[in-house]
Amino acid sequence: MRVWVGLRRLPIFWVLVMGGQAWPLAAAAEAPSDYCEIAKNAIKEASLIRELAVKRSVPCLVHDKGAVRDYLVQTIDTKLPKNKLKWEGLSYKLIGLVPDEFNYEQGLLDLYLNQIGGYYDPEKKHFIMAAWMPAMLQTTVAVHELTHGLQDQHFNLERMMDPKIENGDLLLARSALVEGDANFVMLEQARKQAGQGTLRAEPNVDAFVMQNILGLSLMGGSAIPNSLQMMVLFPYTSGLRFVHYLIRQGGYSKVNAVFKKPPRSTEEILHPEKYDVAMADFKEYSQAELRGTEVPSEYQQVYVDTMGEFLISSLLGNFETDKRISALAAAGWGGDRLGIFEDSGKRIMVWRTNWDTPEDAAEFEKSFQHSLSKRISGYQPGAEQSLGSNRIKFITSGKEATLVIRGEG
Repeated sequence: MRVWVGLRRLPIFWVLVMGGQAWPLAAAAEAPSDYCEIAKNAIKEASLIRELAVKRSVPCLVHDKGAVRDYLVQTIDTKLPKNKLKWEGLSYKLIGLVPDEFNYEQGLLDLYLNQIGGYYDPEKKHFIMAAWMPAMLQTTVAVHELTHGLQDQHFNLERMMDPKIENGDLLLARSALVEGDANFVMLEQARKQAGQGTLRAEPNVDAFVMQNILGLSLMGGSAIPNSLQMMVLFPYTSGLRFVHYLIRQGGYSKVNAVFKKPPRSTEEILHPEKYDVAMADFKEYSQAELRGTEVPSEYQQVYVDTMGEFLISSLLGNFETDKRISALAAAGWGGDRLGIFEDSGKRIMVWRTNWDTPEDAAEFEKSFQHSLSKRISGYQPGAEQSLGSNRIKFITSGKEATLVIRGEG
């Protein structure tokens, strides 16, 4: 599987291994020294199921947790723009996606290390098997990861998932395509081993999605915010639904076509019928539009990103007991852009959101106002007020809603 900067951009294709997931047990080696023998057969299985030829062999290595941790740290240090995680973590705290006290960078590192079951390195073009994983799971892991190897050989994953792209929503959507595809192949191989029919014949994949969701309790415990847990799951669950939709439309030829023209937003993953629309139906904010009148010219931009429908739904879900309310409030998403600007120790964050209709904007406004009322004692809609050491103002006009937060850098 792969995840992106922070959760949406970190360039690692890894497989998520969750407790409570009942995988059929394929024949497996007895010791780590035999694990790479599994990979030789797994890539043949993946190639046959995925209908992609093996262009070159994918070297296999077996690493312990220390080596994998070193790789994760090095990837963060070398692949992500400087201070990217710092600003991403701050923006998530300011809008209410994660708690103020959460150590974002360390939390991500711990989450990855606790859940990783193996990974494909698109730069070195090799597959890393986790020495600590039970032998009975290694075939499943290898099929998933070597599907990434095949994807890379045919579609260039490193270019597709460039962490320097300043749009986390787009990257998360592409991640869903990549991971949903690998998950589909992995499940097809498992069903084949169990003597079951093809997954493409199933009307939906909800049962497999629920298996992933039910494993949330093992994703690092209560230390990991639920919103981040859901973000980790998104490429596997919603991505699987998206790829299943594509395959039922036109088989793997349709999936290959989508790799050549990847989805533009998580909205298209959540609502696959929107992918085939010729023109994007969401607003893309220019730099001038993002700054507006709230950011003086002397302030320099230090961070910019797009949150997207899925992240907004996760954010609102932090404050709703009924998650359907947050999903509906985010469903009218029509584009957004968030920027952080600094000047002489002062900081302004602006988050502009656009909605399909004024009614959609009002629905988002109601849910987001509810989230602010949970965070700010005596919250007064429309008024500028204190949020910790910051000053915050949330306003709506027509189809747009804007959040402005001022504070010290």
